[in-house]
Amino acid sequence: MSEKDSGLDLSEAEAALERGDYGQCLDLLLPLAETHPPNSPEGPRLRYLMITAWMGQGQDDKAIATCRLLSRCRDPKLRQQAQQLLEILEAPSLDRPERWSMTMPQLEMNASGSGQPSTMRRRRSRRPEPPPPPPTGPTRPPAAGFAVLVLAVLLGITLLLSGCVRIQADLELRGPDRLALTWDVQSTQERSLPWQDQFERDLEREVSGLKIKQSGPGHQHISSGVASSHDLAQQMAAVVEVAGRAAGISLPAPVLKLEERNWLLGVQQHLQLIVDLSDLPEIPGLELHLSLNHGRIQSTAHSGTTTEINWRGWRWNPLGLGGLVILMLLTCSMLLQVVRRKLGFGFPELPS
Repeated sequence: MSEKDSGLDLSEAEAALERGDYGQCLDLLLPLAETHPPNSPEGPRLRYLMITAWMGQGQDDKAIATCRLLSRCRDPKLRQQAQQLLEILEAPSLDRPERWSMTMPQLEMNASGSGQPSTMRRRRSRRPEPPPPPPTGPTRPPAAGFAVLVLAVLLGITLLLSGCVRIQADLELRGPDRLALTWDVQSTQERSLPWQDQFERDLEREVSGLKIKQSGPGHQHISSGVASSHDLAQQMAAVVEVAGRAAGISLPAPVLKLEERNWLLGVQQHLQLIVDLSDLPEIPGLELHLSLNHGRIQSTAHSGTTTEINWRGWRWNPLGLGGLVILMLLTCSMLLQVVRRKLGFGFPELPS
C-alpha cells in the first residue's frame, strides 16, 4: 500500500531506518501504532517498519510478538507475509565458527606504558590444525542428467519385469467372417507383476468387448466376443498398443487379413496374420506363442523378427448343404414317378 493511499506520512521514519537510527525510528512509529490498530489500512505497514527496527536493535522478542499479531489479520496476503517472517525470526541460530572472526591478542600495559605480551600465553600446539569442513553451497535441484539416468533405470526395470511373462494368443474361426481371440498372460514368478496390473487397468478403461478374469496367481485370461475380421483386427491393434504402452515401448499393430470365396455349398477361406516385433528389444524371459484353432497351427514370435501365419481351408455352408439334399430328394421323387408310369400305373390319383 502506498503512502498516498494510506494518508499516513512515514517518510521520516523510513529515512531514520535507512540511516540505522532505530531508536528515532521507533520514537516516531510507537505513537502512530497506538492510533492505528493492526486491522486498519495503515496498521500492517506501520508495524512492518517497527519489526525491522526491533530486529536492528536485537529485540527479537518484540519483533516476534508483532509478527504473531500480524499473522492473524484479515488480509490473506499480509497474513502470509507475516507467517513467513515469523518462521525466519523463530529459526534457531547457528553457532558461528571461530575462524570466521578475528580475535585481537590481549596486551598487558606496565607503568612505563610499554606493552609486553602476556606471560600466560598459550603454547601453540605442534599438531596441525584439522582441515576445515568442505563448504556446502545452497541446495540445488537435480541436474537433467540425473533425471535421464533415473528414467533409464526405471524403464529397464519395467522391461525386465514385463519380460518375465508367457503370452499365448489363440485365434479361432467360428464361421464365415466370424472370429474370436483369446489371450493367456501368465507370470513365470507365480505372482501378478506391475506390468500385468497396469495392462489390465488400461484394457478395462480403453478397450471394450473384452472379458478379463484371473485364472490363478499372475494368470490372466482375456477373451473377446465373436466378431468380424475387420472389428477383430481393430481390437487386436488396441490390445497390442495398450500392452506396449504399459511396458514403455512402442509396438506396431498386427495385420489380420481374411479372404473368403463363397461356393454356395461352402466357403473357401484364406487367413493371414502378421506380427511385427522387429523393433522390440531383446527381453529376457518373454515368451509369445501364436496358435490357430486351438493349436492346429502354432508359431512362436521372437524379439527382432516378424512372424507370419497362413492358413487355407474349406468350411461347409449348412444352407447350401440343406439345399443340395432337398434337390436330391426332388430328383428321386421325379424318377420314381417316371418308373411308375412306365409300369402302367399312370399318375397317382386320389381315392374316389
